[in-house]
Amino acid sequence: MNKREYPLFLIDRTRSESYPSDYIVCLDREVGFVAQVVHFPKNEMYNAFLRKFENIENNELAGIHTPLKNGGLVLQIIDFLYYFEVKTETKNRVQVLLKKALKKYIHAEINRTPNDDLGIENQIKQQKLTIERTKQNYNDLLQRANGDREIADYQIELAEAMLRTLEIYRDNVIFWDTNLK
Repeated sequence: MNKREYPLFLIDRTRSESYPSDYIVCLDREVGFVAQVVHFPKNEMYNAFLRKFENIENNELAGIHTPLKNGGLVLQIIDFLYYFEVKTETKNRVQVLLKKALKKYIHAEINRTPNDDLGIENQIKQQKLTIERTKQNYNDLLQRANGDREIADYQIELAEAMLRTLEIYRDNVIFWDTNLK
């Protein structure tokens, strides 16, 4: 058998109303699957999931889970790409691929954080400073907007929305850092 010339796993982080989670697609030729990534931020939620998971017949084909310091992370298979005979060999293959997929996902999440002077904390500080200075110099902003208060206020709202986005990103990074160590 030739070595494949394509990635084994694809991580989809596009999230939409219809698909509000991250997904991992395993392109294995025998037991390929699509798995949904589910984060349980609290231990109670994760433990409730585990109690239900243990009662699933052939749970080796349902997904994989790993505890974190707070809560847990689950890869839940939602579909297989091919039909295959369920036997010990295929169950083991799915489990091995799920473990690799989980490792790949966690590694990809950790590597999304930049490690330079433009780190998230510095970006947040700069954005706060920009908003503060803009509000202090509101009259100058209003003048640049040709006296249109709606435009001036919108520019401040936009800067504040960017600040909230940066803070949410930072909180997600903190979540992964504290729960994976």
